Amino acid sequence: MNIIVLNKLVFILLLLMAPSFAAAAPMRIQATATSAGHAVLELQTDELVTMTAIPFRLLINDASGKPLNGAKVSCEMTMPSMPMPDSRPKVVERDGAYAGVMIFTCAMGAWQINCLAEKPDGSRQSMTFAIEKVRMK
Repeated sequence: MNIIVLNKLVFILLLLMAPSFAAAAPMRIQATATSAGHAVLELQTDELVTMTAIPFRLLINDASGKPLNGAKVSCEMTMPSMPMPDSRPKVVERDGAYAGVMIFTCAMGAWQINCLAEKPDGSRQSMTFAIEKVRMK
């Protein structure tokens, strides 16, 4: 059997096996504080690692439990135990949630993610998420 045929067979076997390799479920973090309603931060990774782009989705429900749509959402990443440079990931509304990419720059303590949703009616909803541990890359 020549090397080209063997490579094709290996490729086909990998394709057939691919469905058995399930993607990691996102990390889901409930807001530890919110001014109204309910919020969940979904980090699209199975482990938080420094200097790694981590996509996220922010699912926000208003006080009546309905998904919040049409808000302008901003987030700020801080480390309460030490001063850090400003870190404000861009957030866009997408598929019934708010999405962006976070990069944790330090593994020397806990992180806090503070988000603010400015609703179409002018009211605001604030949310705080606690991140206990990030691993050094």
